[in-house]
Amino acid sequence: MVSSSERRTMPALVLDPECRSDQQIASDFLTYLQSESSDRVAYELEPMRLRGGCDARLYRYKLIDEEPKVLRVLRPEREVEELMHHQLVHRTLNQQGLKTPLIHRVCGDKTVLGGVFAVMDLLPGQIVFALDPERHGKVLGESMAAMHGLDVRPIVESLRRAGVPDERFLSPVFQHKVLGFFEQTTPWSADLMAWLRDHLPLDGETLAVIHGDYHGGNVMVDNGSISGVLDWGFCIADPAVDLAHTMNVYRVLVRQVDPAMSSQVCEQIIDGVLKTYQSIRPLNHERIKACRVFHLLSLLAAGVAGVGPEFVRKPESQRDYLSFIEQTTGIRLSPSA
Repeated sequence: MVSSSERRTMPALVLDPECRSDQQIASDFLTYLQSESSDRVAYELEPMRLRGGCDARLYRYKLIDEEPKVLRVLRPEREVEELMHHQLVHRTLNQQGLKTPLIHRVCGDKTVLGGVFAVMDLLPGQIVFALDPERHGKVLGESMAAMHGLDVRPIVESLRRAGVPDERFLSPVFQHKVLGFFEQTTPWSADLMAWLRDHLPLDGETLAVIHGDYHGGNVMVDNGSISGVLDWGFCIADPAVDLAHTMNVYRVLVRQVDPAMSSQVCEQIIDGVLKTYQSIRPLNHERIKACRVFHLLSLLAAGVAGVGPEFVRKPESQRDYLSFIEQTTGIRLSPSA
């Protein structure tokens, strides 16, 4: 689910230590492929580790007489149902004209590579992070607005026919379930949860295809056009969900991952995203603000619990999340209590 070139211009997220070496992964994967086929299977290009993503190992490889592919190996605690869901979602979105990498193979046997894994398309081109800031913001704004303008009804109907329950993807059912989870697991956020229920867009009036992590590392361009969108945290919800996440990425998270990243450049990019998006579709700033709070709360909760990417567990990162939440809502949190 990455470009044909390594993500050199995107800040790398640090993974937890892993047991198997890249060489062992390559050997074990080939053994698995050979066991699954009666034909001769051999590498033309052995798996090469790719940067990007905080929840998986990513490799580019090519078998003889086949197109290049991407191998994605999830962490040991992740389950195969997640990949099966992504496979269905990607296929459904492709049928509606969204360029997502098709997932061709899913394996739930964790003994093969140390975690469940999937084989998917390798998309052509480069990530939007490789573009200059002005073009970067314009491409993201235009493509996000186009995605949010799609009719969600065929997608909802298709997923329902496939047996996917509404609580897995459809707002407001999906979002109420998520809020309920946080109410149970973060008792220190009780006052904030009440604020969120009053301010989040939970009415279901405006629904759009939501990517969930829309930034320049997950959008591919080739010959001036979008060639694909990667790493979906898919749901159907208010457009403010995506816009809020994108704003948090550029105004908060990018510099936590890569302190050398220029805050001025980040602001130029996000200003371009919002300006371009608003020229196509309306912005609801109050809803975006509430969604930003909820997204940062989820990162704060993960960091306090000691889970998630390394950068969210850092005290300085958690202070950033707390600062925005408290300044926006006026509610003080004591997550360590």
